[in-house]
Amino acid sequence: MKTAARAFFVMSIAFYTSAHALAQDVEQRSTVLHLSQTAERSVVRDVLRVELRAEETGADARSVQAAINRRMAAALDRARQVQGVRLETGSYNVGEEHPQNGPSRWRGSQSMILTGKDSDSVLKLAGALQSDGLSTSSLAYDTAPETVRGAEEDLTAEALAALDHRAAAIADRMHLAVLRYRDLRVGNAETGGRPVPRFAAMAMAAPVAEPGEAIVRVTIEAELLLASPRP
Repeated sequence: MKTAARAFFVMSIAFYTSAHALAQDVEQRSTVLHLSQTAERSVVRDVLRVELRAEETGADARSVQAAINRRMAAALDRARQVQGVRLETGSYNVGEEHPQNGPSRWRGSQSMILTGKDSDSVLKLAGALQSDGLSTSSLAYDTAPETVRGAEEDLTAEALAALDHRAAAIADRMHLAVLRYRDLRVGNAETGGRPVPRFAAMAMAAPVAEPGEAIVRVTIEAELLLASPRP
């Protein structure tokens, strides 16, 4: 029994070694094809982000800070009454200025950011806050993460199918056949850059904005082995 088991073990090792050597030989005689394929689609930007600022100047830092705090507290109270708008405060800066032809003064500002999918509500609130004295520093539409993820699976399948078709076409032109994929890298869905309109001065009316579209794309990179077709 021990002799038979030993013989079977030796035969198994020999078979594995032979198969491994054959596979290495086939791969060495193969042509490596490097491909990159991208699938993309247009989606409507569905999140609006507006940044506003409360700005104050004064003779001393304490009065400037108090005025900013008072205006920002009133703005937050007003904004919290609007459903579906996410609020956050941003940078807070107070510094002393020294004009050449005048006395020194203190200038300060704090930003407030509104974000939401209901653009009408966000724009209406931004207009109301501008009427209260806040100025708009930026306004831009973006694409929600869930919107990007929703397109990811379909774009991945589309890119893979296009990659298969392209690899087969290239192999056929070279009188070869696709042996197998040696390496495959699938990227996550990404969106292109977005324009960010900026406002230099305070406007009293509600801003007007159009979301436009963003491009969502998935890119796949692959290495494939091409070999002579089997007879």
